[in-house]
Amino acid sequence: MNSILFKMRSFAMPADAQKPARAGWNALVLSVGMAVLGLGWANAAFSAPPRDEVSLNSSNTDGQMFGLVSPNLSSVNALPSIQLKLNPPPAPVTVDLSVPADDVWTELKRGFTIPDIDNAEVRDREAVLQRSTRMVNSMLVRSKPYLYFIARECEKRGLPTELALIPFIESQFNPNARSPSAAEGLWQFIPSTGRQFDLKQNRYVDERRDLIASTRAALDYLTYLYDMHGDWHLALMSYNWGEGAVLKAVKRARDNGQEPAWNNLDVPIETRQYLPKLQALKNLILNPERFNVVLPDVPNTPYFTEIKKPGNLDLREIARLAQIDLDSIQKLNTGLNQPVLYAAQTDTLLVPVYHEDKVKETLETYRAPRQLPSPAGRQTTTANKPTSPSAGGRNYQIRRGDTLVELAAQFRVSVDDLLKANKLSKRSVLKPGASIRIPAAEAPSSKRRHH
Repeated sequence: MNSILFKMRSFAMPADAQKPARAGWNALVLSVGMAVLGLGWANAAFSAPPRDEVSLNSSNTDGQMFGLVSPNLSSVNALPSIQLKLNPPPAPVTVDLSVPADDVWTELKRGFTIPDIDNAEVRDREAVLQRSTRMVNSMLVRSKPYLYFIARECEKRGLPTELALIPFIESQFNPNARSPSAAEGLWQFIPSTGRQFDLKQNRYVDERRDLIASTRAALDYLTYLYDMHGDWHLALMSYNWGEGAVLKAVKRARDNGQEPAWNNLDVPIETRQYLPKLQALKNLILNPERFNVVLPDVPNTPYFTEIKKPGNLDLREIARLAQIDLDSIQKLNTGLNQPVLYAAQTDTLLVPVYHEDKVKETLETYRAPRQLPSPAGRQTTTANKPTSPSAGGRNYQIRRGDTLVELAAQFRVSVDDLLKANKLSKRSVLKPGASIRIPAAEAPSSKRRHH
C-alpha cells in the first residue's frame, strides 16, 4: 500500500489542551484514511480494463488512432498515491507570415484557426502520443505523399488547415485503411456517404480511397457541416458521429437551458475524444520537441502530377517499362481495386513528380494488353448527380431522425438538389410529419467529370 505523508507545522500549546487536540487530529486522519481507502476500492471495482493500441483494421471496433480510454483510467492493483501536479500550458509558437513557407508543416501552422482546447483530455491524448513515438513517426512518414495536396486544397477553399490533420485520426494516413463499419480510405467514408458525395464504388474503382476525389468530397462535407452549425467544433463532432446525432444532442442541451458547446453535449466517448485528439496532433505539429518527434521533411511543393491517358493502363507494365518502383505509383492510385486503370472509369494517372518524365516517355509507346476486360456497362454502384432536380421525383414524409445527407444517400440524389427542390437552406430543420420533395435520380452511367 502506498503511504501518504503529510508535513504539518507544529504549534506549541498547553499540556491540558493537547489531549483534545490530539483526539481531533486522530479523527481527521482516520476520516482521510477511510476516504482514500474508499477511493482505492472504487478504482478497483470500476476501473476499465487496459486497452492496447490496435490497428484500424483490427476486429476491435473501438480501435482508434491513440486510444479511446484515458490513460489514467487503466486498472490498478494498488491504492493510488495522492499527487498534486500542475502542468504548465504549452509555450506559444510564433509563425512569421511574411516569410514564404519552405515546408508543408510551416504552411499548416499558418492556417491553424480553429479555437484551441486546453484541458485534461488534451493532456491525456498528448501523453499517449508521447508514449507512442514509433506509431507517430510511422504515420508522419506515411502522410508525405498526400499532405501537400490536402493542405493546398484547404488553402484554396479558405478552410482551417487543422482539417488536413483529420486523416491522422481517421486512418493514420493509410489510404487502404478499412474499418469494421466498412468505412474506407484516408477520410473513412462509409459507402452511403461516399455515394452521396459522388464517390464511385464498383468492381473497378472505389473513390473513397482515391486521394483527389475523397479529399474534395471530405472538404465538401466538412464545409456543409460548418454551414449547418456555424461552429467548427460541432462540425468536426458531426463528421465523427453524424450530423443527425449531433443535432439531437444540441437540441437536448438547449432544452436543458444550456448553450450547446462541444464539451457539454451528451455524446459517446469516441466523439468526445475526437477534438482532444485533433488538438493534441495540432500541438505536436506546433511543438514537436515536446513529443520527442522530428517532423519529416515535406517540401511545400507538389509531390505528384496528374497524367491524362485515354486508354487502359496496366500499372505493373508501366512500372516495368519505365524501370521504376511499382509501389511509388500504387500508393498514389489506391482508388483502383486492381493495378489496372480503365479509361471508362478514369483517365487520370497520378505519378510522383520525380518519375513524371519516365512515365510520359513510356506512355508514348505503350499499348495495353488485349486481355484487359472492358468495364463498360458493368458498373455495380455509381454516384452521379441528377442533371435536373425538378424533373420527376416523388414526395416523402419526414420521419424522426431523418437528415438531408441520409435522405440524399437513401434516394441517391445530392444534398444540393434536395435543397433546391424544396427551397431549403443547409441550416433548415426537418420536421417529422412534413413532406419533402425527392427529385428524380439520373440513371447510372459510366461517364464522370474529372477534377
